[in-house]
Amino acid sequence: MVADQSDEPTSGEPPSTRITLLTRLRSAADAEAWRTFVDLYLPLVFRYCRKRGLQDADARDVTQQVLANVHRSIDKFAYDPRRGRFRNWLGTIAMHEIAKHVQRDRRPGKGGGDGVGELPVQHASGEVDAAWHEEFQSHIFSVAVDRVRTDFDDSTWQAFDATWLRDVKPREAAERLGKTTGWVYKARFRVLERLRSEIEFLTSDAAVFHRNQ
Repeated sequence: MVADQSDEPTSGEPPSTRITLLTRLRSAADAEAWRTFVDLYLPLVFRYCRKRGLQDADARDVTQQVLANVHRSIDKFAYDPRRGRFRNWLGTIAMHEIAKHVQRDRRPGKGGGDGVGELPVQHASGEVDAAWHEEFQSHIFSVAVDRVRTDFDDSTWQAFDATWLRDVKPREAAERLGKTTGWVYKARFRVLERLRSEIEFLTSDAAVFHRNQ
């Protein structure tokens, strides 16, 4: 296949500067923002609760309480990377609610329950456990990838998918696509920039996007 030296990777235009989802949540009238937030974070919190040992029904109850707490207190959250990231704030709420559930479950006449009592204690620094960070990063990146996929043509996306998600060498990817290596680098860069923008919109915390380019 002959490499096309002239074409450029194409994509939908990046969104205009958007108010972040977290900022929009502070408006009581923005029901769409809250629906987006619930769709995004409910599965994440639920999976984390299950990993901490809660049974399905208990995990659902705790997840609902976490989201209710966020709804009540989101107006007090101010993103400042020097003081703590959104992921830590949300993780702290989740850990607190899990701990409360465990304490209630341990009242006289109740058992300890599947080793849930081994939950780590929340540190004064606001740090949460490694399991939360891992779950958060994986979930947000996966959601962002799904949300931006339709913004790009097939060739541009294939270049990103091969070289970033599957670790194919750019030269090999270029040969497969019939493009130049330079084209592949440009295509990947455009997708990465769009992903960064989407993650910032969803979390106000681009640190989720941590891999070096």
